[in-house]
Amino acid sequence: MGFSGSTTKRSPTMTLGIDQDITGIILAGGKSSRMGQDKGLKLHNGKPFIQHIIHSIETITNKILIITGSSNYQIFGYPCIPDIIPDQGPVGGIYSGLKHTKTKQNLVLSCDVPFVKPLVLNNLISEYDPNYDVITYEDIPLITLYNKSVERTFFESIREQRLSLRKTLSKLNVKSIPVKESIAPYVKNINTHQQYKEANTWK
Repeated sequence: MGFSGSTTKRSPTMTLGIDQDITGIILAGGKSSRMGQDKGLKLHNGKPFIQHIIHSIETITNKILIITGSSNYQIFGYPCIPDIIPDQGPVGGIYSGLKHTKTKQNLVLSCDVPFVKPLVLNNLISEYDPNYDVITYEDIPLITLYNKSVERTFFESIREQRLSLRKTLSKLNVKSIPVKESIAPYVKNINTHQQYKEANTWK
């Protein structure tokens, strides 16, 4: 089930400029209880998950923020920003990223999607519409395009302890797009040891 918002369009779909108009925000905030360690530093094809994600984002912008309290991510050469309000989950991580970004549009990805390809991000950006606060894939809220203006809504969610990302998104005007067959293999995430074991068989 996708997130619903107003479907009335008041102007044609627009395209974003490259680099100067967008920031990539990677959520690498903490250890996974199911994986037992920081997922972003797990290896896939000899490289950390986050390195694969960075490479895809770099095809779009060189503005990248890593939301993490770990100094281990400094080796990747981008600003590492701890959560402004710790232990608030993805909602807290997204709030921290939006608080620090300087661009209106922001690609937010979790650190557990090492298969992500530029086509996944470009497809999302191509759906940009100024009438929406958020552009996301159906049922994949952690590969999403956010307008910086939603920062306040995320802060209110933290203040009210509404820490479900889906509940926070329900307060916003969200455009939810289907996952095309050509993209589906590249939006898989790895949350468990079994998924990690199987990852080498995934295309």
